[in-house]
Amino acid sequence: MVFNPLGSNLVFVWDLIATVISIVILLALVQINAYMQKKGKVSQIITRKFVHIFAGPVFVVTWMLFSGEIVSHYVAVIVPLLFVLQFITIGMGVIKNESFVASMSRSGDPRELLQGTLYYAIVMVLMTWFWFYVPSTGISNANPTALLIIGCISGGDGLADIIGRKFGKKKIGLKGSEKTIVGSIGMLVGSILVSSILVLIFSLEVPQFDILILILPIIVVSIVATIVEAVSPKGTDNFTIFLAVVIVILILEFAFPTFWPYSFSF
Repeated sequence: MVFNPLGSNLVFVWDLIATVISIVILLALVQINAYMQKKGKVSQIITRKFVHIFAGPVFVVTWMLFSGEIVSHYVAVIVPLLFVLQFITIGMGVIKNESFVASMSRSGDPRELLQGTLYYAIVMVLMTWFWFYVPSTGISNANPTALLIIGCISGGDGLADIIGRKFGKKKIGLKGSEKTIVGSIGMLVGSILVSSILVLIFSLEVPQFDILILILPIIVVSIVATIVEAVSPKGTDNFTIFLAVVIVILILEFAFPTFWPYSFSF
C-alpha cells in the first residue's frame, strides 16, 4: 500500500526496504520455478513461462509497499534495473546462475537471457520509470497504464505461448514468428484477465481504478495488443506489445477522454 511505517522523515529508508522486499519476492519466484523444473513437477513449457507470467504482476503489486512519495518510482526502478544487469552478466558469461538459466531459457544456454528475457526486464524498467501508478502529484492522479502494460506482456504473452504450443495448429505470424490462432485467443484472454485482476487489486487503494470504468479500455487495449503480438517478428513481441499498449492509451486519452479518464502524466 502507499504507506510508510517509519514516518515522513524516513521516506527514502522505507522505500529502500520496500525495494529489498520486492527483490526477495522475485528471487523466490525464480527459485520456486527452478525447483519445479528440476523436479519435473510440471512440463517445461509451463515452468519456462512461469516467471514470465508472474514476475511482472508480482513486481507491480509490490509497488503498493512503497510510500508513494516523489522518490518512490526512482527507488522502485532499482528492482528491474538489477535484473537487467544480472541477465546481461549471466548471458555474457561473466557470472553463473543455474536457477536463472533453468527458469528462463529454452535450451539451457545462458545467452538466451540476452534476448526476450532481457527485453522483458527493460520494459519493466521503462514502465516503472514512466508509469509508477502514483505520480509526483499524488494518489488522486494515479494512472493504471502500467497495470495494462504488464497485463498484456506477462499474462497475455505468457498464456499465448503455453496455449499456442499445446493446442495451436494453424500458424500465423511474420519473419520466422510462429503464432497460432488458439495462441492469440490465449493472448487476448490472458491480457484481459491479468489486467483486470491488477485493477481490482489496486482499486482497494485507488478508488478511481474502477473495473466498471476500465473494463472496456482493457478489452480495447488487449485486442490491439493481441493483433500486434500475432504479427510481431520473432523475439520482438515484448517491445511491440509495450509500444502498442502505450500508443493505444495515448489515443484514448487525447481522442476519447471520457473513455480513458486518467492523466498520462509521467
